Amino acid sequence: MLTNQGIGTISWLERTGGKLAWWDRLHMVYQGVQAQSAARRRSLHQQHIQMREFSELMPPDTAVTREAFALCQEISPPFLLNHCLRSYFWARLLDNDCRPFDDEAMFTACLLHDAGLCDHPSIPAHDAACFTLAGAKAAQVIALRHGWSDRRAELAAQAITLHLNIHLDNSHGKEAQMLRNGSGADVAGLGLHVLDPEQIHELVKRFPRLDMSRQMAALLKQHTQHGHCCRTGFLLQRFSFEERIRKNRYFSE
Repeated sequence: MLTNQGIGTISWLERTGGKLAWWDRLHMVYQGVQAQSAARRRSLHQQHIQMREFSELMPPDTAVTREAFALCQEISPPFLLNHCLRSYFWARLLDNDCRPFDDEAMFTACLLHDAGLCDHPSIPAHDAACFTLAGAKAAQVIALRHGWSDRRAELAAQAITLHLNIHLDNSHGKEAQMLRNGSGADVAGLGLHVLDPEQIHELVKRFPRLDMSRQMAALLKQHTQHGHCCRTGFLLQRFSFEERIRKNRYFSE
């Protein structure tokens, strides 16, 4: 069995710049196998999650999340802002795990997980091939400015850098798993079969997609022009991720 090589962590990004070595690519293929196995297990058990009211899932309103939201709103085109918000709600709706989690850190990560895709002066330039490092650093700066511990700030930042991994296990932390599930659900419809169709419709009605599938696919392809050897490029090339985005059966745009 392949062991976790630290792909997607902040330390891995800082060491490699987000460029995948041969063994990193091999491990991502293994992650794909793990993800498919997990999906089959859920299908066999016909897992369905109890319908929840949106009033029960409202994100925390704190100094950190307000600043993160303001930054997300400032730098993001409307479709991307709505994607970040929907990702949070998908993460909460898909959570059938009784483990506790840091809701403030998770919401902050959701708001800033795609900040590195935005060409905006509020997001400092960096040399990494992977866009997730910029959002992670922005989350850390905001969190530390408001008195979070280094460990807690890193929790939000790691969730951001890890969200491009195909599969995350419990060792990565629940916050990272939730962001991975929420963003994957919104971009490619991953895991949404367990939700009530009315719930899916209601969330999209609250935060419209605004031609997101086409615009997100174009944004990711543009990113890989500068980082073709990063996880995004590997997902597009090896796993036909652009096709998954465009042929997502849950959303008509």
